[in-house]
Amino acid sequence: MIKKRWKMLILAFIVSCSVILGWGASYGFSSNSIVQNTKSVDKATGNFKIGEDFYLENCATCHIPVPPAVLPQETWQRILENPGNHYGVKVEGLTGFSQRLMWQYLQNYSRQLLKDEIEPKYMAQSRYFFALHPNVTLPSPITLNSCIECHTQAKDFNYRVNFDRN
Repeated sequence: MIKKRWKMLILAFIVSCSVILGWGASYGFSSNSIVQNTKSVDKATGNFKIGEDFYLENCATCHIPVPPAVLPQETWQRILENPGNHYGVKVEGLTGFSQRLMWQYLQNYSRQLLKDEIEPKYMAQSRYFFALHPNVTLPSPITLNSCIECHTQAKDFNYRVNFDRN
């Protein structure tokens, strides 16, 4: 616990210095900014890398990390704004600071809802998830744990399919 606090303090110092020096001046919880989905999930850079690290540290310890683009910004925002009820579980240890860094990362690497799209609450309700799995027979029900059947490295945030499995 003490080691985690020191890590957070060091990261806070680094981020504070980067803000002071003018790196990454566009912070906030507004979901109105334009998202560029041309960036790769596993190539977060700059301040987004710190947000990705917080995301993986806080979320991937309980379940596999969901690639940000699978869910729209609106869903991620709703998840981060209410850590006291994360699908029926209270997420401990999130601070406003870590939430803000995770939001910046998730907002930048996620997608926006289409005009008439219903906001998905779960990955299995995401049109993007199904677009990524054409002609794939998916298990029923689809859960985060079922991803590991094909994406054997998903727990390490690597969703490349391992076709060499028996």
